[in-house]
Amino acid sequence: MLNWWSGLTEDNQIKLLIVPITAFLASFGYLLKKLFDKKQQSTTQTLTIQGDTNTQTTNGGTAVINTGSGNVSMGDNYHIGVTLEQYEQGLKSREIEVREELKQAQAKDRQMKEVELQAVQQQLQNISTSYEAHIVSLKERITQLEGLSGQLPDEVLTEAINALAQDKSHQADQLFKQIEEQADTVIKVAAEAAYQRGLIAEDAIHYTEALEHCEKAVRLALENILYLNQAGEINQILANYEKAIEYFELALSSDLKTLGEAHPDVARDRNNLGLAWQSLGEYQKSIDYYALALSSNLKTFGEAHPAVATSRNNLGLAWYSLGETQKSIGYYELALSSDLKTFGEAHPNVAKYRNNLGEAWRSLGEYHKAIGYYELALSSNLKTLGESHPAVATNRNNLGLAWNSLGETQKSIEYYELALSSDLKTFGEAHPDVSRDRNNLGVAWKTLGETQKAIDYFELALSSNLNPSSQLFRS
Repeated sequence: MLNWWSGLTEDNQIKLLIVPITAFLASFGYLLKKLFDKKQQSTTQTLTIQGDTNTQTTNGGTAVINTGSGNVSMGDNYHIGVTLEQYEQGLKSREIEVREELKQAQAKDRQMKEVELQAVQQQLQNISTSYEAHIVSLKERITQLEGLSGQLPDEVLTEAINALAQDKSHQADQLFKQIEEQADTVIKVAAEAAYQRGLIAEDAIHYTEALEHCEKAVRLALENILYLNQAGEINQILANYEKAIEYFELALSSDLKTLGEAHPDVARDRNNLGLAWQSLGEYQKSIDYYALALSSNLKTFGEAHPAVATSRNNLGLAWYSLGETQKSIGYYELALSSDLKTFGEAHPNVAKYRNNLGEAWRSLGEYHKAIGYYELALSSNLKTLGESHPAVATNRNNLGLAWNSLGETQKSIEYYELALSSDLKTFGEAHPDVSRDRNNLGVAWKTLGETQKAIDYFELALSSNLNPSSQLFRS
């Protein structure tokens, strides 16, 4: 094994265990940005979105859902009865459940279970933001259900809403199942019930079930943008990118007809399409969509807005993937400058853009510049996210890569070991980031001539049979 491995360059060794950013990061973006997106809705006096990082206000992640509502109550007539502690406990229980399912999963089901496990872990790592976003989502869904008043018996609708408000997911799902089955002749009601069941399944990180329900909602009400975007989002999470593109294109076509070119929802749809095409490696297509989204967002929001910064970051990522590193740096710098003015130093977006600038400069051989950006990103993330966050481990991993490139191998090992220690505590043995950290430690020890240590780390990295995530951060 060592002879084969030694024949590869260091970059190729690392690339063997690095894959493109997948729907997992889409899910991660969803958790980090959803709350911010909702708060932006209140400032614009519209209720237009519910979903991922790619929203009316940020346009950065995967699918976002347009509710199409006007003046609404956001479900404020109902008390949301789930506490942060209960929400966290539910996620921890689901994590244990998925781990057990993963142990017993057949080969064809393992990828799905790995995606679900990663999603649960990311929610637990960002528990406060995830919880607040969940509460906002529940209120929005209650508002949608209130719109069905008069189309269902009041007692059934009230019971379903109360179950949702108390986050009694199984009870709510059973009630919506009953509504769905009894409302076949009232297509709008059946579609809404199917959609609500999809959201409940997504909350519980049961993505296959969520997809079945959301696609049924689309079949029953093809014109509903909310359902189209939700179906696209779940397909994106499951890496069904071609199918996601179909739904996002239908949403874009509809929004263009009803809202026109210069509307945030149209920009959102184009950003969704950009992300899906980028996931397929069609970087030029993704750039075309991102550029249209950026142009629209600039007209709508102006320079100093998170939506504009996110569009620029996504353009930077796409150009970087095409090898146009200087062009990507230009977009990253604009995104960083904007969000520094908006959020200040201690914000995850600012750290993310600095990390991406570090990656770009490192790829150009400007290692000291890269280290400067990585250190700023690390300092910021330590303050805002704490020691045990995956972003902190990734910053340290990237610092290790840069110092190793400068010949400071011992220093690189110190960073890799910190990253590995953190990722082991966070994710356990069988996780892509743990595999990445061990691989990089193997490369470093090989450089120092410690052959046996290198072999040990390479074998541990390969034994998990997982691929590590990219060191770039999407919005």
